[in-house]
Amino acid sequence: MKKFGLILSFMASVCTITFGQTDLAAINRPIELLNDANRDIEEGNYETAVQKLLASIRLNPNQREAYMSLNTACSYTNQVTILKSYLIKAKEIFKEDDELCYYLGNIYQNENNLSKAIQEYSNAIKYSKQNGEDFELVYAYYLNRASCYLKQNLYTQAINDYNYALKLNQENGAIYANRGIALFKTGKRAEAVKDWKKAVELGVTSASVYLKRYGR
Repeated sequence: MKKFGLILSFMASVCTITFGQTDLAAINRPIELLNDANRDIEEGNYETAVQKLLASIRLNPNQREAYMSLNTACSYTNQVTILKSYLIKAKEIFKEDDELCYYLGNIYQNENNLSKAIQEYSNAIKYSKQNGEDFELVYAYYLNRASCYLKQNLYTQAINDYNYALKLNQENGAIYANRGIALFKTGKRAEAVKDWKKAVELGVTSASVYLKRYGR
C-alpha cells in the first residue's frame, strides 16, 4: 500500500476555489494538526504527537496518513489500546488496505492472539496482491505470519512463508534465523545450520546460539 501524504496539501489549495474562508480554516485544521504531529514525531515528542493526531482524526477521519503516523507515535508511547481501536476504525474507512491489516496483525501477535494475527496478516497478503508487492513492508507480512505459524508448531506453513519473504527481501537476517528454527524442527538440520550461518552474517547474533548448540 502506497502512502498518499502529498494529496493533503493539494486538496487544501483546491478548496480555496469552492469554500469561504471559515470553511477553509475548518478543512485546514486537521491537516495542520497532522503536520504538527509529524514534526513532533521527528523530534521525539511522541505523547504530544498522539494527542494532535487524535484531534486531527476526530476533525477528519478520512486522512489515511494520520493513522499511519498514529501507529508510529503509539509504538513509542505503548498506547496499544488506543492504536488498536483506531486501526480497526481505519480499516472500515480504507477498504483492502494491506498496511493497516499488517499493523493490526502486529498488535494481535503481541497480544498472543495468534489466530487473529494470522487472519490480519493473511488479509494484508491478499490485498498486497492487488495493491502491489513492491511496497517495502510486504515481505514482513509473510515473515510475521510465518512467526505465528512457528509458535503454533505449524512448521510447513511457516517455512513456505519464510521462503516467500526471502523472495521479496534476501538480506533480512531474521528470516533466515527463524526459518532455520522451522527447518530444524522438521529434521532438516543441515539446512537449518546454513540458515543460521547466513543470519549471523547479516547481523543476527542470536542465531549464533543455535549454531553453537546444533551446528556440529
